[in-house]
Amino acid sequence: MTGVLARHRERPAGLLTRHFFRALFDFGVFTQEGADAFVRVVIGLVALLISAGLLIVYVYAHKYVGLSLEPSGEPYVQAFHADVAMALGLPMWIVALVTVLISHSLFPDETDWRVLLPLPVGRGLIFATKLSALALFTGLFTLTATIAVLPLALRISSGRWALDPLGLAVAGFGLSSIAGCVFAALAVVGVNGAVITWLPRGRVHAVTAATRAAMIGALVLVLPFLIRMPGWEDAIGQRETVTFWVPPIWFMGLERVVLGHRDAYVLALAGVAAGALIAVAASAAASYLAVYRRFDRALLHAFDVSRRARRRRAGAHPARAAVLDFASATLRRSVLHQGVIVGLSAVGVALAAASVARGGGGLAAASWAPFPIMIFAGVAARASFALPIEPKANWVFRTTESDAIRPEQLRAAAHVVGLLAVGMPVALTLPVQWIAAGPFAMFAGAATAAFGWAWTELVLRGWRRIPFTCSYLPGKHSVAQSALVAIAGFTLVTSFGGALEYQLLRGRVSVASAIVVAALAAAALGLRRSRRALWREVPLRFDDELPGDVQPFPLSSP
Repeated sequence: MTGVLARHRERPAGLLTRHFFRALFDFGVFTQEGADAFVRVVIGLVALLISAGLLIVYVYAHKYVGLSLEPSGEPYVQAFHADVAMALGLPMWIVALVTVLISHSLFPDETDWRVLLPLPVGRGLIFATKLSALALFTGLFTLTATIAVLPLALRISSGRWALDPLGLAVAGFGLSSIAGCVFAALAVVGVNGAVITWLPRGRVHAVTAATRAAMIGALVLVLPFLIRMPGWEDAIGQRETVTFWVPPIWFMGLERVVLGHRDAYVLALAGVAAGALIAVAASAAASYLAVYRRFDRALLHAFDVSRRARRRRAGAHPARAAVLDFASATLRRSVLHQGVIVGLSAVGVALAAASVARGGGGLAAASWAPFPIMIFAGVAARASFALPIEPKANWVFRTTESDAIRPEQLRAAAHVVGLLAVGMPVALTLPVQWIAAGPFAMFAGAATAAFGWAWTELVLRGWRRIPFTCSYLPGKHSVAQSALVAIAGFTLVTSFGGALEYQLLRGRVSVASAIVVAALAAAALGLRRSRRALWREVPLRFDDELPGDVQPFPLSSP
């Protein structure tokens, strides 16, 4: 058996499948060391997903203990259906997000065709191995996400009022979860395939980039509503029409039918799930067939570059203006960098919107809302800037580096981070705060700006990269450690900042609050001066390194 597998691995099909599978961990921006580090990050994320699944079980354990003590099974049944829908929706969301993130590799690209077609390899083999690699990659996350929520399925499917034998219930849940994940992946493939197939050739790249960024943003905004899916138990119990618009509820109905239930409502839901699965499968198959017959449609990297002259920004240093233009062009053209900024920023917006909606636009919700937007937007900007557009294409900046223009080049990054971490939260939340508190919102807006300025300086602490020009090594710290620090910092900042702005929105403008805002501004100013002094003295960074790497001291001049 081992010999057969070894021979298959060395055949063209095995070699190409491994090549395409490894490329999915690359995103086109990593060096070999960076790709290896990203694999370690994925392993850490898998472990984190499984741990999160166990945590969800702990949260729901008390709920189902209470339901098992009810004199009737009706409350259990209503809660069961809504919780199964949520448990099915979480893996679907994860697989959809992963598929969007690798959507640049859903179809063979320009490099694949130019390198592989001259070789004795048929076009059919290229497509087959590409599809095999994608199936393996999405299958990895499908199984991981399903296993992560399987303990929850075990918990909610057992007890006094259980509707099915436990083993059968787990099998039905697993099959329905896999079907839902396949639907999510094929839906993303179908959308991208429709853009590639039907749009004019010159608009494919721009619309594809915008579509993927929009899908990432939409998925992030949907997540809070998915987590609140247990609140749909009344809508499901009353068979409301709106439930037929929610994909996780479709596959909950499919799970009920798989387990032998024949209620008209679940039969209708299962029919919608089956129809949707067939529709997205047909759309994806049609897209691949169209690209197979017209492979030039997949050359997404060949697009016209605008040569229009740019107006010089008033008062801007030429070096800073050049880097800003370079950063702007990269963000317009790169799907990956757009996705990082849109996706992470959308997390903050979604958290703020959910808080405002849950609090009914009250003072507490309005005072907390700016901080998730601020934190995630700042992290999004830095994370996007840290990813190179092309690892070996920074030679222009290497050869033109000088002490005279370095600070101006680096100020471009500070400008963009400031817009996202200060301008965005103030612009999005000040109207909400004004509605909630009237003119007192101006004091809260000033506090938001002070927090945002301090956060901008913390994000840029130690920054010595021109955006998109330095190699990147992910996973410098363990995923669990990073997650723990991030959660603790987020909780601390949002709690303290929300409490301060709550008092300001109530009109309690005290000396203490003024001192806090002044201290934040002073700290930000001190960090800014330290950052600019560093930029004048230390060269640019073009090669990323791990925190444990030995850094030699430049004790002598060359």
